[in-house]
Amino acid sequence: MKKIILLILSLSIFTSLVLNAQQVKANDVVGLWYAEKDSLGRIPVVEIYEDGGRYYGYSFAYKEPYNGPESLDEKNPDPKLRKLPLRGLIYIMGLVFNKDEWSGGKIYNPYDGKTYNSKMSIDKEGKLVLRGSIDKAGILGKSMKWTRVPDSEKSRFTPLKRSELRMLK
Repeated sequence: MKKIILLILSLSIFTSLVLNAQQVKANDVVGLWYAEKDSLGRIPVVEIYEDGGRYYGYSFAYKEPYNGPESLDEKNPDPKLRKLPLRGLIYIMGLVFNKDEWSGGKIYNPYDGKTYNSKMSIDKEGKLVLRGSIDKAGILGKSMKWTRVPDSEKSRFTPLKRSELRMLK
């Protein structure tokens, strides 16, 4: 009898934990995010959006007002593209949602001009964990943690129109 009561109690606790676990949904990643500081100490604002079941991201502003020269894609492997602005460049490309992460896409690093395999997930604190790696398994690479732009700050930023974006070639 004690075993049956213990089994029922264990199943109840397990069921409660499973039902209360936060389920990640595909579009949970969509919206505005504060990226990590760039090489000049600025915090880029990135919009992640969905198009045809794939997820993309680009930066278009900074957390604090910035009136300096526009950052250019100076390390692009194509010399013809090096004078184009980073603003509006889609550098998170083609990730697909599967269970609790977005994967199978690419991320372009404008600081070295290289494109890496990428995946994203949302951690328990609600931060976006973005990983770029040279291998598809994600073992050899680097992770960044981004913070969602709070609702109280969203009105400060106007994302670009899709027609203003530039896809990496």
